[in-house]
Amino acid sequence: MRVTTNMIYNKGVGSIQDQMAKLLHTQTQAASGRRVLTPADDPIASARALEVSQAKAVNVQFASNRGYAGDNLKLLESRLVGVGDVLHHIRARAVQAGDGALKQEDLRAIGMDMQSQFDALVALGNSQDGNGEYIFSGYMAQVKPFEGNLSGITYEGDQGIRTIQASTSRYMPVSLPGSDVFENTRTVEGSLYGVPDADNKGTGALAVTYSTTPPALTDMGRRYDIKYDAATTSYSVIEHQAGNPVPVPVAATLSGTTLSFNGLNVDISGAPADGDDFEVFAASKNVFQNLAMFVDALERPGASGMEGAVAFTLDSMDAGLENILRVRSTVGSQLLELDNLESVGSDLDLQYASRLSQLQDVDYAKAITDLTLQSTYLQAAQQSFMKVSNLSLFNYLS
Repeated sequence: MRVTTNMIYNKGVGSIQDQMAKLLHTQTQAASGRRVLTPADDPIASARALEVSQAKAVNVQFASNRGYAGDNLKLLESRLVGVGDVLHHIRARAVQAGDGALKQEDLRAIGMDMQSQFDALVALGNSQDGNGEYIFSGYMAQVKPFEGNLSGITYEGDQGIRTIQASTSRYMPVSLPGSDVFENTRTVEGSLYGVPDADNKGTGALAVTYSTTPPALTDMGRRYDIKYDAATTSYSVIEHQAGNPVPVPVAATLSGTTLSFNGLNVDISGAPADGDDFEVFAASKNVFQNLAMFVDALERPGASGMEGAVAFTLDSMDAGLENILRVRSTVGSQLLELDNLESVGSDLDLQYASRLSQLQDVDYAKAITDLTLQSTYLQAAQQSFMKVSNLSLFNYLS
């Protein structure tokens, strides 16, 4: 085999370039901290690292989702606290209104305060988040959930509950339908109150029941005055409607001692005297409707004065507060669950980072050893090339 000068040079240069490439690769590993720079370095580790990286990215996204969910739930909690504060204030004012020494002007002043609280309650029901979405409108986040005034409030949202995926298997609720918060304040189908006028001359008393079970919603949230006419042994019934200054006559039928009207059966016991008055409250499941009835009673007390209105309002506000506490406990449980999910997510993130380090990160002790060894190889290749390239017969001619 002929050993030519070209062969000597090509072999020498190739050896130097090979050693330089290895040295450069090791230097890049040490500088980047990564053992696997390309899939060719370790195909199995590279494929596994890709899977772990994708799982880690999903976990990071879930962490971001949990942050959004936590913000929404905290906003929801703060609004529920506000609703509870308003209901507590209304209850305190109802107790004050029960003071028999108050004049009508005092009751009207309390009524003006209650109108303001009504507006505050509606504003809380129409709360929005940072994106301008209504938090109590269900899926219809762009629709204002509550519209109306003291004459009547309607719910324009739906029954949906918006969610955010907080983990691979958990979709966290981040909103509530307003109907659950403001229109479902009683576990029973309303409460009924029959109160005689303190100035009645007879011994008449009332026992009020609904004619159907459960009662129709249209039969709830109403206030009536009943007056006895001894000459005709009959009763006249009028309804006080919030927002309507004129009482509305109501058609009623008398069967024995039971007076029936608008889904109610009023059993009148005892012996009422001519002109005796009675007041009937049919409480609603709707907190707005109950508050509107209280405002109307403050402005236009019925046959029993404020006795029936105060009893009705206290019970209604207690029912509303109980419902708010129930909803808040649900939100609190969800916030606690988010904290637990965040803890699990943090642990997963550490596990993913540890696994990626095992698959991709360089062993610096080995890298430094390799750098030293490869640098020695490179120097040896360079020196041997210099020695071999100087082998020539001309060096021995004198």
